[in-house]
Formats: sequence, structure tokens, C-alpha cells
Amino acid sequence: MVFLKDETKLVHGHRGPKMERLDVRTVNPAIQRGSTYLYDSIDHLREAKAKAVDLGIASYGIGGGDITLHFQEAFCAIENGFRGVAVNSGLLACTLPLMALLQHGDHLLMVDTVYGPVRTFCDGYLPRIGVTVTYYDPLATIDELDALTTDRTRVIYLETPGSLTFEMQDIPAIAAWAQDRSIRTIIDNTWATGLYFKPLDHGIDISTHAATKYMCGHSDVISGAIVCTKDTALAVEPTRDQLGLAMPPDEAYLGLRGLRTMAVRLPVHWQNGLKLASYLAGREEVSNVLHPAMEQDPGYALWSRDFSGASGLFSVVMRSDISWEQLNGFLGALKLYGLGYSWGGFESLCVLQSPKTVRTGSHWPRPGIGAGYVLRFHAGLEDADDLIEDVEQAFHAMKEA
Repeated sequence: MVFLKDETKLVHGHRGPKMERLDVRTVNPAIQRGSTYLYDSIDHLREAKAKAVDLGIASYGIGGGDITLHFQEAFCAIENGFRGVAVNSGLLACTLPLMALLQHGDHLLMVDTVYGPVRTFCDGYLPRIGVTVTYYDPLATIDELDALTTDRTRVIYLETPGSLTFEMQDIPAIAAWAQDRSIRTIIDNTWATGLYFKPLDHGIDISTHAATKYMCGHSDVISGAIVCTKDTALAVEPTRDQLGLAMPPDEAYLGLRGLRTMAVRLPVHWQNGLKLASYLAGREEVSNVLHPAMEQDPGYALWSRDFSGASGLFSVVMRSDISWEQLNGFLGALKLYGLGYSWGGFESLCVLQSPKTVRTGSHWPRPGIGAGYVLRFHAGLEDADDLIEDVEQAFHAMKEA
């Protein structure tokens, strides 16, 4: 029973404690809301504080109680990490490791496709503490990364597939290159989750997630998850504590609830996304579909080698002669797709993106990619045929705009 599959781990692990009076268990752990913990004696207090250190949490209410530990252990286990660290947003999950590993005078290599709010952090906060940032092309070769590296390069940050435009990076190769140069590696693994990609198994030091998205899965929680090796946990956990960061117990409970069903939800997102992307690839109004799990995508070979599945998120590039009025007509005609951000919930979304305006270390559009508007789709849990029919009627409305 030691080698349980991830799906079984998420369902059967982390049960509730026995109730004191009825002497029965709940299926899920209880939420413990409390700022103060009480101890039986001074010796007990000392023992509890030592145990808290071993568990990587605080010995008073800011630690979130057992439910936070259960959530951390659950998402850490499916990525084969040493320690999970839960924080209160996906952005914080991405930025906390940077704060933990970088100091004045250091240099960061940041992938140019990084999630927008992380770019804002890199451009706004890191220079104030004396950290320099170089944005690199997500398709950069090892030689090109070498040329960007200095004797103060301490971290390289990766994201695969990349935000908005879905380029795939060769994670094992970059991780090996970084290890040879004593450069720490951080990756945003939100798109695939630990079910479909396990970064630490490929040599990455820290994996981060917007747990808001597929982990929680119901568009009602803001939270983040960090999976660390033993060495990096020794940097990330103290930084979390020094900044007074915490995961509220209610959010941890909802996070664990979401993890229970993630293995059931993700295949539907995956298959709905592929069906929708395949349909869009055949539309005359579409120039390109950017989805690494499609065989015609340039990143397909890396995806099929390293990943065991895909999520429901991808982008399309519209034909360059599609006008703003036509695009507005298309988006306005959609009935089953919300116009909004923070994907990963049960519902489908479609939103306009502008990768060209946020890229500084690479060129957009790339050769072979059209210059039209970019739409990012998230395929939810609806029936795939309904989603396709809705897009089809929106294209008809676009022609009349």
C-alpha cells in the first residue's frame, strides 16, 4: 500500500480526527479557527514548539492548525516534494520563493512568458532590494541562457507552457544546466498540476501553483501552493514566517476539498480543451491554435515526453484581418463562456490577451504565428458539443458585426 496512485492518495489520505464525545470520525479534517493554542504544561509547550519546527509550521494560530498541514501534505505528496507551503494567493506562491532565495546584488533569469503579476513584482519590488532581472526567451537554448548568465545569477524561473502563448521549455535540460552552475530553479506548474507534471522529478528545486485554479477548482478560493526540496524549504519557510504570512484554515479546508476531486475534473478539462482547440483549428477565422497537446504544435514533442496530461487552457490567434468590431461581436455573442480571468474553475472562459505589449525578452508574434488578436480559452466541465456550438454561433454573430 506504500505505492498508491496519486488519485488514491488524494481520496484516502488526511481523514478527520475522532470526535471527543461520539467517538466517531468525519471523512474530512475539521476546521480549527483559533489564534491561541493551549498547552498542558511548560514541558508540553516546549515539546509542541519543537514538533512545530519539525513540521515547518508555527506553534500558535497563524499556522492554521491541522487542516493547513493536511492541505500542504496532500499537494506536496503528488509532486514528490519534501515540504509543501500553503500561502494565501497564487501570486504569493510565485514571489515568496524569489524573496527567499534572492538578496541584494543577485541576478535573476526570468522567463519572458511569466504570469503578468509576477512580472510586475520583478519590475517593481526586486530592483528596490538590489536584485537585477533579465527576461529570457522561453525558447532560449542552453547556449543562449549561458550568454545571459552572470557570476551573480542565483535563480532561473521557468513556466511551461508559457502564459498566454504556451511555449514549452525543456525542463530536464535547463534543470541540469542550472544545477551545474549552482543556480536554483523555480517553476510555475499551475497549468499541469502535480497530476500531469512533476517538476522535482526532473531536477527542479521549487514548484509553485495558483491553488486558486485547478487545485481548488470551484472559483471560490484564493490560495497558493509551493512544493520544496529539503534545501529550499529551509529558505522558504523562514521567509514565510518572517513576513507573517498565513493560510487561513477555511481556505485550507476548501483547498483539500478541491484536491479530492482534481483527478476527476482534470481529464474533462483536458478532453474538452482538445476538442474545442481542434474545432477552432479548422475555422477560417483562426490563424493559429496554441496548445502543446496538439500534434501540430511546436511544443508537442516536449509535452508528450515530460507530461502525462493537459489542462483546459490554450490560446488562439485570430486572422489578422479580423476587425475590433468583429472581435467584440464574437465575444459579446458567447453564452457559455465568461469574460474573465483566474481560470481553472468548473466554468469555461474566453478573454482577449495582448502578449506583444508585455514581452521584453522575446519577439511576438513568432515566425509562423499570425499577427491577429489573441484569445485565451479555458474549457470548463460543460458538455464539449455545447461549448463548440456556442463558439459556432458566436462566429456567425461576428460576421454580422
